[in-house]
Amino acid sequence: MLLQLLHLSQAALAAYGGKQSYIAITNLRKYDKASEKLAKLSSEAERQRQKTYATQTSGVVALLLSFFMSLLLARQGSIYGLIPRYLIPSVTFAGIGFAREHIRDFWGGGKTSGVKGALPKMGDYEEAERKTHELLSVLDVLLLSWVATLFLVLIIGY
Repeated sequence: MLLQLLHLSQAALAAYGGKQSYIAITNLRKYDKASEKLAKLSSEAERQRQKTYATQTSGVVALLLSFFMSLLLARQGSIYGLIPRYLIPSVTFAGIGFAREHIRDFWGGGKTSGVKGALPKMGDYEEAERKTHELLSVLDVLLLSWVATLFLVLIIGY
């Protein structure tokens, strides 16, 4: 029962992270045409644009992985064999960890553009950056929850 509650909490947290990610992606898409024009002029702008989309995608994939694995284990965790019950939390932890580091490498510390302070007419971009940092916090908590899951599986089992 304890593991089921933990898995349901993980699913809810992943859904919350999905909302943050959706807002960030929606706000970033508002600058798509401008960033595309800039990317034609600068290879660095193109690299930054590709990295922006790649990091947002890895966040979504990690959230989906966590969401579906937590629901799967909450529903029927005890019917799977011993190896899948240990493997699923480990693989999910690794996937979230990879995505978290990938996002943090690009968005970490609020230094994505090298510009400090608010830029005029960039409120939606700044909101996307805030939501991405919130997504990083969600991924941090999800990482800890999957460690707790593995620990509880080892100690009490399903």
